[in-house]
Amino acid sequence: MAPRRFTAPALALASLIVLAGCAAATGDENGGGATSGDQPTSGGDAVFAVDSNFFGFDPNVTPAAQDARVLRQMFDSLLYLDESGQLQPWLATEWSVSEDGLSYEFTLRDDVTFWDDTPWNAEALCFNLDRIVDPAAGSIYAIGLVGPYESCEVTGEFSATVRLSAPFTAFLNNLTSPFLGMNSPTAAAAADPADYLINPVGSGPFTFESYTPQDRVVLTRNDDYAWAPGNAEHDGPAYLDTLTFQIIADATVRIGSVRSGQVQGIGNVPETEVAAIEGDASMQFIAQQQSGAPYQLHLNADRVFADPLVREAARAALDIDSAVESLYLGTYERAWGPLSPTTIGYDDSVEGSFEFDPELAGELLEEAGWELGPDGVRAKDGQPLTLEYVEYTPNREKRQDLATLFEANLEAVGFDVNVEFLATAEGQTAVQSGEYDIAGLSLVAVDPNVLYQMYDPRFIPVPGQTGFNMSHTDVPEVTELAARSQSATGDERMGIVEQLQADVVENARSVAVYVPTYTLALNGLEGLRFDPEGYPIFFDAYLAQ
Repeated sequence: MAPRRFTAPALALASLIVLAGCAAATGDENGGGATSGDQPTSGGDAVFAVDSNFFGFDPNVTPAAQDARVLRQMFDSLLYLDESGQLQPWLATEWSVSEDGLSYEFTLRDDVTFWDDTPWNAEALCFNLDRIVDPAAGSIYAIGLVGPYESCEVTGEFSATVRLSAPFTAFLNNLTSPFLGMNSPTAAAAADPADYLINPVGSGPFTFESYTPQDRVVLTRNDDYAWAPGNAEHDGPAYLDTLTFQIIADATVRIGSVRSGQVQGIGNVPETEVAAIEGDASMQFIAQQQSGAPYQLHLNADRVFADPLVREAARAALDIDSAVESLYLGTYERAWGPLSPTTIGYDDSVEGSFEFDPELAGELLEEAGWELGPDGVRAKDGQPLTLEYVEYTPNREKRQDLATLFEANLEAVGFDVNVEFLATAEGQTAVQSGEYDIAGLSLVAVDPNVLYQMYDPRFIPVPGQTGFNMSHTDVPEVTELAARSQSATGDERMGIVEQLQADVVENARSVAVYVPTYTLALNGLEGLRFDPEGYPIFFDAYLAQ
């Protein structure tokens, strides 16, 4: 059979389809956009306030969602996903996949330059992919997105062949991620990786101007930009002259700054402020769900949770509905399975598949041999039913508050729970050592390949190496499904993804809590859009008149 080939559609038709999809999503919680009826105008300086510091701005290296919100403005991707989840051209105009899934041929745009005037071409593509897997670059997240990448061969000035050592169906979808944005090979090769991390060079609509740690990142419009993707709402350069991401950790100060107009937008809006913002005609509130894996509690199957009855009992003991409603006041949606609803392949049949039932939790623990003692703690063979519950500090998205509520839920049915709030380094050490029973995690991704990363035994954390299989799942049937999800395509792959989701829920390998949602308040900023992972796009944004 001939290779599957994908060619750029007529851009005019694609733009009409995409614009129609965007118009339906503007002005409500599901997407940002122009809501005032004003015509976009060029010029002006916008400030967007974020709540925490940045790791760095090399897309091939950083793992942080906070950084990706800046990366999306500076770096272009090979492909993008449209509103229907279909791959569309960006820096690549055509692509094909060999029948065995090991070889990808790309034809590239011939009119793109990086900010330092380095041309975008096949050599630049191969440089970026080779750099991601080079240990010297220190990639933390992008290296997982390229999967079993093996090599990249320049076959022409604007054509290249990428080879994988094993089929990896997620590869094309992953190429749309800001973490696989393309760097200037001239700049990246000339700089020390640590220096390049805070002084990158891309080809995107905003150029990197400066970074002041703990304070701000300043971006400047790229006046030469002329290669926006087909879902953009205009051609040519961005509207804004400058875009500043200012770090304002205090939520009260962030809210005050956007209300007063000192900043034009903020991220991570306190739930208690949402109603007031929605009632203010001068402001806009946006709740943008992020795709990937929702925040869930991973139950370490190498300890007391080796018994599926104990896992099911712990899940039944958790009053998730009350916790999510009381802490997030309707801003975050309660999650049910290991994928977020906006992720490709999400199976809504997992919704409502279990419920809060402390009586059932007690019965399951009795069945498992854990008897309730006079002190309210269950024991078996003289050993108390103790859980080590690890959560990180600072209190991101009120996860520490969740831990406190869930601690009370679990202790009410006889668990003895020790909750520890640990700094990042301490938390990583605890997770890598396996000395925990419950640990929380969420992952932002556009592809259901996150299931493979969370439930394949190769990703179980070990000393010195972080992994996302924090439930320590090592079950041959699950490993086989995860492996098949790497190579299967189309309906076959979606069926496997459904089976993986069902297995996680049926066996309580992890317990989903809420869908991570990026909340924003805007004052005088229009035209903001979002990519499929939920990262904001400022290319079409402009200041209201």
